[in-house]
Formats: sequence, structure tokens, C-alpha cells
Amino acid sequence: MTSAFFRVWTTFLSAIVLAGVTWHAAIAGPAPRLCEPQGTTQDRPDDVPIRIHALDESPDQLDDGLPVSTLAAEGFSIAPIKEMVADLQNGTYRNVDGVLIARHGKLVFEGYFNGFDRSTKHETRSAFKSITSTLTGIALDQELISGVDVPISRFFQKNWPAASGDRELKDAITLADMLTMTPGFDAEEAFGAGPWRETAMWAAEDWIRFSLDIPMADQPGRQFRYSSATTFLIGVAVARAASLPLPEFAKANLFEPLGISNYCWTLSPKGHAIGMGSFYMLPRDMLKIGQLFLDGGSWNGRQIVSKEWVGQATQHLVDAVPPGTQSEKPATSGYGYQWWTYTPRSFEDPRVAYFFASGNGGQEIFVFPKLDMVVVFTGSNYDSPIAHRQPIQILNRSIFYSVL
Repeated sequence: MTSAFFRVWTTFLSAIVLAGVTWHAAIAGPAPRLCEPQGTTQDRPDDVPIRIHALDESPDQLDDGLPVSTLAAEGFSIAPIKEMVADLQNGTYRNVDGVLIARHGKLVFEGYFNGFDRSTKHETRSAFKSITSTLTGIALDQELISGVDVPISRFFQKNWPAASGDRELKDAITLADMLTMTPGFDAEEAFGAGPWRETAMWAAEDWIRFSLDIPMADQPGRQFRYSSATTFLIGVAVARAASLPLPEFAKANLFEPLGISNYCWTLSPKGHAIGMGSFYMLPRDMLKIGQLFLDGGSWNGRQIVSKEWVGQATQHLVDAVPPGTQSEKPATSGYGYQWWTYTPRSFEDPRVAYFFASGNGGQEIFVFPKLDMVVVFTGSNYDSPIAHRQPIQILNRSIFYSVL
């Protein structure tokens, strides 16, 4: 099962490394306000290269809302995890900065490498898109947005493009199209099909104008075209619906309820919070997001986002395949509302079905509902094909063997 699983996903995950490529070097003119706090990938401690607890003991219990337990108590065999740690230490896996595993709602493994530790904020890159989706769900729950079928133009009436050849197509774009990466914009940043718009967006002064002016390539709702400009517009739409800056809305409705306080936003040149990436947070807090979704949107008995939203956001709503490669048979790789999905093939163990948030460099939040498990990876393999391949290898070779 595991070797087949790996073969299926290697091609796909190697492709999505393109999403969220490094843009900073291309910035010219009015620059975004970048968030690169001390202790992150730009300036990290290196005095203690590896930080890990004894495998027969639980991770440290902190006052952060995460219960802890031992691997053995939650059904893991220790030997495959020990092998995983050895491979992380000896260079078999490169530039993996953190691995965290929770099962049955309890953190059972926490390891940091390459000078990182639990107090080091890590860039999330495009994994943050799934958090922006969560904020959208909260706005819908609070009836700040009437539904996912609302035209996206409603949030950009002062910015909406003037009459043009593709104006009619743009008028038809809904919030649901944006969430599923099917608005029809002529932009594609996951599979290398292009055009790549993100670098030019980072060089622009007005990101809203830039994003809305992207030409149309398809009718809305027809073709998966992954684009960071799409998610940026979603974040702006949520902020406008809430009449609050996105960081304030996120703090009050998601971060504070989950006990998330150590993080940093990046802002566009005009001061809009960037909802598609460049957000720094602690790996334990990334795990909380995964656990929130595993538990149907509930955290410590409080419903943060509706169970209905969680179910819809993490469904395979569209095939996550390059433009022009769709077939009548559904793909194993899918996309919901800014969450990636994987559906095992008939010869694979159905328990490895999962959904996940994913960002360039190896930032991953994997959620396995049938295993009651969340796995988080952080990494520094930016713009590298091994960024997403290595987490899949670790899952196949160690974590699945330990728990299945």
C-alpha cells in the first residue's frame, strides 16, 4: 500500500512546490511590509541543532491548550518513529525543520531540527491559504457574507474592472469559484502551466487592482487554476464583509479562541493583510488548526467554525490537475475550499484518506480523519522538488508503519 501511495503522490506533490515560490528578490518599487521576525527562517538559532523528547515519554505539557500523551499510549509502534528520527538526524531527509504528530486529540511527538525549536515562528507559505478559507467560513457562519454563491464583485464595487472584453465573465465569478481556485483567471502557479502572476503582483503597488485585472482564460467554475492572487482577494473580501482588518477579525474569531498569540502578518503596499502566505506562526499552532478541522470545527467544546463549513471545505470539490488534463474519472488529488484532498485508490488502505494545507518549502498540515491523526511538517526546502516529496516519504516509511 505505502509504495503505491508514494508513487501516486510524488508527481503531484512535486508539482505543487511551485505554489508560493520565492518572490522577495523580484520586488522593485513600492514593497510590501514583509514579516521576517527574529528567530524565523531568516535568523534562527543554531546552537542546538536538534530538539526532541524521549520517544517513550510525552512532549512537554505547556499552557497552550494542547494535551499531550505518549506514542505508545495512542497506538504507535516506537521503532518506525525512531527510524524516522535517525533519518532526520543523518541527512536522509534534508531541511525538515519540524515534525509534530497528534492522535486522539493529544500531541504525541514533537521534534525540531536545523536549529529550530518550539518557540521559533516558521513561515507557513501557502499553507496559510487554508486558514484564510477558515476565516471565510467564520464570516459566513456570522452571516457577514450571505453565501458562497455571492458574486465576488460585491466586495470590490469601487475596484471592479471597467467594461472590457472579459467583463461579463468576471461578473459571473462567485466566492465559491474563488475558494475552489476556479474563477477562470489566466494564472496558474501549481503545475507550471502558467502564466505565473505572483512575481508581478509582488512588484505591484495596488494588489487589488493587479489581481482584478488578470485576464480571463476560462468560464468561472470550469478549470482548476491555482493562483495566490485569488486567495489574496478572498482575504480582502472577508475583511470588507467584516468591516475589520483581516488580522483583527482573525485574532478575535480564530486565533484568540485557539490560544494562538505568537504570529506575524505580512501586508501589501497599501496595507492589506496577505491571506495567501508570508504568515509566520508556531508549529504547535499549525497543529491546532489541523486538530480544529479534525474535530469538526470545535475547540475545547467551543464551535469556532461550523461543522458544515469544515465538511464542505475539505471535500474533493474539483480535481486538482493541470489545465487541460481533466478526465471523466475523478482524480485522486482534489481541492475543496482552499484545502487539498487525497482519495486513496481501490488498492490502497482507505484509512490514509486525508486533506491538507500545503506551502512551499515543506509546510504541511495533514489531517487523517479515519486515523484520528494530525501531522505537521515545517521545512526550508524552498523552490525544491523534495519540499513536498519528503513529508510523503516520512508518512509512508515511518508514520503509517507505526500506526497502521
